[in-house]
Amino acid sequence: MYSMPLQEALACLPSLSDEQRRALVSARAISSLQLVFAQVPDPRDRCGRRYDLPFLLTCLVAALLCNCNSTSAVAQWCREHRPLLRRVFGPRRHLTPSDSLYRRLLPRLSAEHLEWALAAWMRATRPSEDREAVAVDGKTVRGAAPAPDQAAPHLLAFCTHESQETLLQAPVGEKTNEIPVAQALVPALTWTGRVCTADALHTQTAFVRAVRAAGGHVVLTVKDNQPTLLADLALLFADSLTRVHEAETLDCRRGRREHRHLRVSTDLSAYLAMDSPWPDIAQVAQLTRRVVTKQAQRAETVYLITTLPPEQASPHRLLELVRGHWHIENGLHYVRDVTFGEDRSRLRMGHAPQILAALRNLVIALIHRCGSRDIAATRRTFAYHPRRALALLLPSPPA
Repeated sequence: MYSMPLQEALACLPSLSDEQRRALVSARAISSLQLVFAQVPDPRDRCGRRYDLPFLLTCLVAALLCNCNSTSAVAQWCREHRPLLRRVFGPRRHLTPSDSLYRRLLPRLSAEHLEWALAAWMRATRPSEDREAVAVDGKTVRGAAPAPDQAAPHLLAFCTHESQETLLQAPVGEKTNEIPVAQALVPALTWTGRVCTADALHTQTAFVRAVRAAGGHVVLTVKDNQPTLLADLALLFADSLTRVHEAETLDCRRGRREHRHLRVSTDLSAYLAMDSPWPDIAQVAQLTRRVVTKQAQRAETVYLITTLPPEQASPHRLLELVRGHWHIENGLHYVRDVTFGEDRSRLRMGHAPQILAALRNLVIALIHRCGSRDIAATRRTFAYHPRRALALLLPSPPA
């Protein structure tokens, strides 16, 4: 059974029972994304149903791969590629789903079914010895507020650092925040040998305990939400007698010069183990960033804690993990906003914003698995070769 915190976090998604959720997460027989879409229940009445749900979702994802950002563009893509769809899906009476069909259907779909089915497929198709670090961060779908006086949906994602694949995404309810949701969802992922990075919001003892109980490690930023710990770290690194190991990097690109200097110490570990609620912290660090551009220059100092011991994380490794955390902003959230036009989407009702966000996450992962880092260019290429896009979603490449 799930732990009580996990049950509480999943209470905001009441459509699935524990048994259904376990079945989706443990499913290993899903050989294609078309079969993943078959796990999502169809809310439509059987009478007059022209298109089965896996066909509609497969067309939707294929069109997203082919540079379509709206449901009207998806409908146009289906009309223009009717011969290809007929060859791929076989003879069908109807092959051109409309914009209005997607606008009526997507708000009614179970976002929870889709998210957990995609999470199961992602886990089943990743390397068996998966040790890639995972970043935790949330994003508000700003254009999806149902009304001016209502909040836009906020989605919390667990995303790998380098491959930028979303392992799991869940909504954060209006009456809560990311903290309990992240802590509760940690046991749903595999953490053995993995490192979890998060911003200062998640620097909580309960979050550290959850990741450590699952076999993982954390690298967390310390800010004003933990004033006692922050004061201890500032005092430690102000002392000239503190034993430190150092590392630094220098990046120069596009007229921007950024220098990072990291000082790492184990001198505080014994104190934290005895007289504080942070017994698992093995190292602490001070990171100084200096950024120089043509317009201005600025300096910033932040403090870090990690459960990784020195033999598992050198200062250079910690610098890599800190920088890798921000890939979720630059490689996932920014791409969804700019390349996919997420915040400009006019689908605001029901589960439609989360459904489309989950499918955009999927498209980004599929493009990265093709070996490309340029999402926009790859989507333009797929627009000229739509058969390649469909081949990623089906059990075998179309003839």
